[in-house]
Amino acid sequence: MTTSTTSTAPEPGAAPEPAAPDPSPPPRPRSQAHYQGMVLLAVCCLALGGVFVRISEIGPVATGAYRSLFAVPLLLGMSVALSRNAGRTAKGGRAAGEAPAKQARVTPRDRFLIVLGGLFLAADLCLWNISFLYTSLAEANLLANLVPFIIAPLLFFLFGDRIPWKLLFPALLALGGLYILVILGTGLDPRHLRGDVLALMTAVFYALFLVVTKGLRERYEATRIMATLSLACAAACFVVAAILGESLWPTTVKGWLVLIALAATSQVLGQTLMAHAVKFLRLQLAAVYVLLQPVAAAAYGFVLFGQQLSWIQLSGIAILLISIFWAKNLLEGRS
Repeated sequence: MTTSTTSTAPEPGAAPEPAAPDPSPPPRPRSQAHYQGMVLLAVCCLALGGVFVRISEIGPVATGAYRSLFAVPLLLGMSVALSRNAGRTAKGGRAAGEAPAKQARVTPRDRFLIVLGGLFLAADLCLWNISFLYTSLAEANLLANLVPFIIAPLLFFLFGDRIPWKLLFPALLALGGLYILVILGTGLDPRHLRGDVLALMTAVFYALFLVVTKGLRERYEATRIMATLSLACAAACFVVAAILGESLWPTTVKGWLVLIALAATSQVLGQTLMAHAVKFLRLQLAAVYVLLQPVAAAAYGFVLFGQQLSWIQLSGIAILLISIFWAKNLLEGRS
């Protein structure tokens, strides 16, 4: 797989003949350090999710519902802006009398897939937010990142995709890290173990979400699909929160500010910065920075909630980080 670079290319369609020199200097390309700093900021924002869930005055599932709901207007705005830009580009490039291109209509089958993807995303968000109440922020963030080990067998059983045999080695390493972290590290404490299991189930449902939405993102504009998915996710989370008897409405200004901050940091700022910055970094380097999210979560947990990790837990976390990074490299086609 090729990696992105920051080198610039001549603009297509530029005139071949020499032009008068431009007195203004050309814009300087941003350095790699700039984009690395952007990724670090994104990681810190993404890791704040568990912090806001813990201090929210409503339940964890209801908090996740608002996080997804507040993302819908932004995604819809982005979808409209992209459609307008595409329309202007197409208008400038169309021949006279040619009809404008229309967006593909969503088929009934794809509507079902959108709802199914929203349900999987809701299950992922519900389980993850609840796990923050039982286990440490670091463990919840780390265990939810075990998606690479779930995606490969899912694609094999559903679509017959070949599983790279080399994935067996990081998978065995991950099992060892899980044993150290979950079994030895928690001492089989029922409450802590419950949080770790919920975080592991989060990875399963997120992998299912990715599998379901893969085809949708190829057929339709991404922000359009994600806006609908987020709306379905929010609706499902509100239903689950009501069934669990959670409070659905913050009663103070602080409660609303926590939800707004959660959406602005984890859902908007973190995801946007990450999506932009990784385009200009080598994939291997970007993957390393993404794995810093559990480290940032551990720092938040220690400073804000006094969550301390034993040496056994830290060793299990280190082994899992290595196995995840190894698996991502293999799945991205690198040796």
